[in-house]
Amino acid sequence: MAPVPSEVDAVVIGAGVIGASIGYQLARHSDLRVAIVDARAPVGGISGRTFGQIRQHYSNELMVRIAQRGFHCIGNWDSEVGYGDPGYARLGYMLLVTSDQLDGLQYNIDLGRGLGVDTRFVVGREITEIEPLVNADGLAGGAYEPDGGFIDVTKMVLSWLTAATAAGAAVLAPVAVDQILVSGGAVAGVATSAGEIRAPIVIAATGAWARDLLDPLGVEVPVERRRLDMAVFSQRPGAPALGTCITDGNSNLVIRPDMGRHVVAVAYPPEMPVVDDPLADASESDHSAHAVRLEAAIAERLPEMSVVATVSTTSGAYDVSPDYHPILGWAAEIAPVDGLYLAIGLSGHGLKLSPALGEIVAAHVLGLECVGDAPAIDTRALRPSRFAEGDLMHLSYGPSARA
Repeated sequence: MAPVPSEVDAVVIGAGVIGASIGYQLARHSDLRVAIVDARAPVGGISGRTFGQIRQHYSNELMVRIAQRGFHCIGNWDSEVGYGDPGYARLGYMLLVTSDQLDGLQYNIDLGRGLGVDTRFVVGREITEIEPLVNADGLAGGAYEPDGGFIDVTKMVLSWLTAATAAGAAVLAPVAVDQILVSGGAVAGVATSAGEIRAPIVIAATGAWARDLLDPLGVEVPVERRRLDMAVFSQRPGAPALGTCITDGNSNLVIRPDMGRHVVAVAYPPEMPVVDDPLADASESDHSAHAVRLEAAIAERLPEMSVVATVSTTSGAYDVSPDYHPILGWAAEIAPVDGLYLAIGLSGHGLKLSPALGEIVAAHVLGLECVGDAPAIDTRALRPSRFAEGDLMHLSYGPSARA
């Protein structure tokens, strides 16, 4: 770990997918002295527990454009980052729906196609040709995106942190930020477990821990910690293996292949529970309930997939905003605190959006329209004040991480 500096130009709180991306882009595109600070070792927080899936299927133009830029960065990692590898596995992504969600699906497909996303409507035999394990009975259709897949979050974050260090940033982890310091209505730095770091700019990329630091400042953000449980299964050797990333809008099953014969799976409950500790494991009864949901969902949608063992179970908390979209902008919009930037409330989309959000936030902090060759993306729709103004983001499938 780098020595803890007493003074820098900008502190990024959080070294997960969002903080690492922001810190790298700030260091890359400026002469600012940047410190990236996290209470846990790299990938020791929620980023290390992510599902890992990426896609460009969204309900509004802004999110599609951010996801598209993310895919560009992932596909051009050598030139965009120059260190490491994001571990991108292109397997295809398919969202399957019943008739009640068909209009929303078609809207999103048309939106994506109009913006240049390689996606199309599939139905019946087309679905099973893409993924033979799917039972298409009762489905009204699906959206297929061949570029969808998954990435290795550990590789991605460590690559960004390495590149940020090479560009001059200090990566301080594990160092806990205990308090954001404010003086005269503006941030003055942070108080950490290793001493104070003075800085006129602080960027909160703290995920599910956002309110712990923001509430004491009177910066009220409508973010809840909602727990998600995840399981890794092994498939029977010799049996047909899952080859595509699948989201079933009917059973709320989300499942994808992983290394070897493993698959990663989530069966969302009707409502994700609110929790106090983002890293606390679910109770035995909650894991059992999740196992029951998974068994039923897999039996309905993937009846020929042969699961022989549960390899592991994991719990972690999304930082969920009321419209399941990120909160991006200066805190001064909603509280009398200058110099504090919010990049929170990712609501389960952080991984897909993080490459572009790093560029966008860096541009905002530097007072630029864009950085490098990144496109200028207007993110005013994600401003912190939108909730008080009643101007929430559109969701084709209702309030959920599906967006």
